Amino acid sequence: MNSLFSMDNPIMQFLYRVFDLILLNFLTLLCSLPILTAGASLAALHKVCQSIVFETDAGIVKPFFRAFRDNFRQATLTWLGMLLVTAALVCDVLLVMAYFGGSKLMYILVGILALLVLGVCAYLLPLIVRYSNTLRQHLGNALALAVVKLPKTLLLVVLNLLPALLLLLSPRLFAQTLIFWVVIGFAFVAYIQESLLKSVYAQLEKGNQSVTLGM
Repeated sequence: MNSLFSMDNPIMQFLYRVFDLILLNFLTLLCSLPILTAGASLAALHKVCQSIVFETDAGIVKPFFRAFRDNFRQATLTWLGMLLVTAALVCDVLLVMAYFGGSKLMYILVGILALLVLGVCAYLLPLIVRYSNTLRQHLGNALALAVVKLPKTLLLVVLNLLPALLLLLSPRLFAQTLIFWVVIGFAFVAYIQESLLKSVYAQLEKGNQSVTLGM
């Protein structure tokens, strides 16, 4: 009976990990309530998920708030930049609709630009919480990775957009899965993202990648 509740039991390990992600999701949503702090909250989310993926985690709450504090400036500037760029992309779409008659070519160009921006954003916060660089260096590295790791970039973009895609393509399905997103969804997606990025970090830190990070 004791072995059933042992940490060596795979079932208990799974349940503990689920609980960690639920707690992490709650902290992320809570600290994102003031929209201004959402960037720092998402950065802290990625930092803790990195620790989980690399099995160096030492709890959830203290590491989360430590990462929130340590990365607040860069993460907040990044978040505000993301909001501005998103607004600019929406304006681009509206301009295409208003002045280019819904030109397919213009939609394609805006789509490519949006994909590039989303790709850079997919790498930016994970790089900020893992490496000590200036924000400009992080942007350059994120851009390079978005291009060099294109297949992985596309997957990361899809993961980041998953709630929005569900809402757009199937509002009913989104409503049915809303409890998942509220309880664990965002932490689960970040955990998957960091799992995908683990091999990228390993390549960069071994110097086997053409992208140079100023660590």
